[in-house]
Amino acid sequence: MLSIPILIGAVGAVGSTAWRQLVSDATVQKSRTAQLSLYQTLTTLPSMFAPLVGGYLVHTMGTVDGFRVGALVALAMSPISTILLVKFLREKGSNMIQIEHRQSAHNRPEPLESASRYTKDFWSNFTKLPKALIPLLSAYVLVIVANSTTSPYLIFYGTAIAKFDSFQWGIILSLQLLFANMVRTPLGIISDRFDKRKVLLVSVITTAPLSTFLILENSFWGILGILLAMIATGVSYGPTHEAIQIEMTPRERRPALFAIYDVLRNASVSAGTMIGAVLFTINYALPFYGFTIIEVCAGAIIACAFFRKSWRQKPVAVTSQ
Repeated sequence: MLSIPILIGAVGAVGSTAWRQLVSDATVQKSRTAQLSLYQTLTTLPSMFAPLVGGYLVHTMGTVDGFRVGALVALAMSPISTILLVKFLREKGSNMIQIEHRQSAHNRPEPLESASRYTKDFWSNFTKLPKALIPLLSAYVLVIVANSTTSPYLIFYGTAIAKFDSFQWGIILSLQLLFANMVRTPLGIISDRFDKRKVLLVSVITTAPLSTFLILENSFWGILGILLAMIATGVSYGPTHEAIQIEMTPRERRPALFAIYDVLRNASVSAGTMIGAVLFTINYALPFYGFTIIEVCAGAIIACAFFRKSWRQKPVAVTSQ
């Protein structure tokens, strides 16, 4: 029964490409990483409080009733974001609507003809994406696989191996989220002032060994320190990577890029979770060793590509309207 609303909710992914295009248009090259970092921070702020509300509902009403009330609260609040989004898009598209009205009727393509033309344009842009994106996306896939290999099994390590209780583990998760929101934007500002490709390389190299250090530590403060260090070294990778791929891709080809970007991310999460499950079943330490190995491979790809001429090309000049 739970899978039904989850599958229905997954249909919302069809708007992901358009949403990413809006976000990319709203940023400027000079401070793009910082702006993307701030955007990601603001969108994750509700997740700092939602678990507390959900936990309170389950604690006071029980699992079933608490879940039911939480679902009703989410359902009641969802129209608010929808109304705000529709209003924003209506204002954003007002100029485009005026332009369309100026077109003469005989110049407007038929719906089927228009759909066919847009489909051809999409696939044409997909095949013409810069080849320099290949190592960038390859490294990104490996980073996502590495994170997915360990993330679902950290709680099992913390509770079964390190013997933390739920309160201690809750403190660790809360501090991770709080620390990430605190440092993401400042690190994005720093990334804008340096070579973004070097920032990616440093992020991967410094994050890679920390997972191995994690399994050597069973104390609360030791594990907390290592996980916070992983936040400090890895949190800037996502917005920096996104800023680079936006700057390397002309605006008209970005929808194709964002589409393949989402497909690769989802496939990587699935693959990494399955790999982590197999490794964790064999030995609890293997997913964490695997994280280090995969991250090193991602760093090697970035390092090799960094010295190629195609990666040293100037970013695409983009102007937002």
